[in-house]
Formats: sequence, structure tokens, C-alpha cells
Amino acid sequence: MKEHYVYIHLNPKTNEIFYVGKGKGRRKSSKTGRNRKWIEYVQKLNGQFKILVLQNNLTEIEAIELEKKIISKIDWHYDDLTTNVTDSFPDLEDATTIKIVFGEVNQSTKSKEYIPKIRFQNLSDSEIISTLLDFPNELEIRKLSAEFEQVCEYFHDNWDELEEIDEDIFFDIEGVVDTIEDLLTEYKSSEKNNLTEFIADLKREKIEIEIIQEDKPKGKQKEFLINLSKWIENVVEKNNYWQ
Repeated sequence: MKEHYVYIHLNPKTNEIFYVGKGKGRRKSSKTGRNRKWIEYVQKLNGQFKILVLQNNLTEIEAIELEKKIISKIDWHYDDLTTNVTDSFPDLEDATTIKIVFGEVNQSTKSKEYIPKIRFQNLSDSEIISTLLDFPNELEIRKLSAEFEQVCEYFHDNWDELEEIDEDIFFDIEGVVDTIEDLLTEYKSSEKNNLTEFIADLKREKIEIEIIQEDKPKGKQKEFLINLSKWIENVVEKNNYWQ
């Protein structure tokens, strides 16, 4: 049944997002069953917080997926630090990490204290919702992610053997793979249509591969790097489509 929704909790003074959740019924406004970080944050707000429903009429699976997407977007692109235990980990003992601004910071403290950049401070509720639900690169990056996963099947299926050939080269290869995975996650959750920037970052990883190839990798290491390099070249060729 489509009775679930995805919601966010915000600082009512600054619109800083401090929690992303899914639920049904009255879950969005409930103060029970919350994690310690959420409780401590809300205590700093004197128990007052703002609630926005981003999307409703969802199945539980749809709500789980959207919740993950929103958390990823915030983690990668905003200064807001969510209290979701499994994702962002704000240190509630560190004032520079979770400073809540209720008013103007006087001139004498501006240079000494961390002043967070609240992404949605001056936006309306509808603007906040539309911004969070906008993923202009999602479809294209999803296709590229599927292609990248196919290329990396070889890497994961031959993990032990690849490491045994040359451990140092293996770690360099692993670093490139991890970086590309991060790039795909970052640009997929971006609210900007900035695939040309993704291409530029991907070109830099192609240079990293060329540097690794100068160490003359052998066997399956060499084969994987060739395949990965070809994939990047194919993606870069599509660059004119996005410009």
C-alpha cells in the first residue's frame, strides 16, 4: 500500500536540515523512538523543530529509496549535518560541527566562531522541497554506473589475484575505482546539470590510470586498466552530447 512518505526535520530559525526520515501515520511528528543524536539536537532547539513532507503516497520500498537519495544529496552537497545515525555523524560535543544559529552573530565573534552556511535559510518551504527532489543527472549517471559496475565485475571477481600480482599497483588501481565510485555518487545526487564537470573529473582519473600504466602492470592488472581506460574514453566521447 502507498501509505508511506519521506520527511525532513529542520531548525525552525535557519531551515538547517538535521534529519531525513521515512514513515507513515504520525511518525513525522513523533518524538519517541528517536536516536540519541536526534534527541540531543532537538534539546538544543528547546524541543521545537520544523517538519516538511517531501513526498507522500509511496510504498515502503519507494520511501526507503527516496530517503537514501535525499540523505546522499545532503551529505555530498550541503553543510547541513543530519543526525541520521547510519549516515552523517555530527559531533554534538563539538560546537564547530553543530552550531545552531538563532540570531545575528556579533562582529567580535565572527572571526572566531564557525558560522555554518545554511543552504535553505532564505527559501520557502516549496522551494526547499522542489530543490531536494530535483536530480537532473540521475538518469544519465545511473546508466554510467551500470556500465562502470560491469567493467568492475572483473576487478571484484579477480580481487585476490590482482592484489598478488603487484600490491602497490593494486592499491593504486583500487584508489581510482573508489574515486570513480565517489564521483558517480556525487554527481548523481547533484541538483545542478553539471555532467560536463563530471567528464572533467573523469578525465583526471584517466590521467591517473596512465600514470599507473607507466609502472608496467602485468597480467590481469594490465587487462583491467585497459578496459577501465576504454570505458572512460567512451564516456568522454559523449561529452559533446551534454555540452
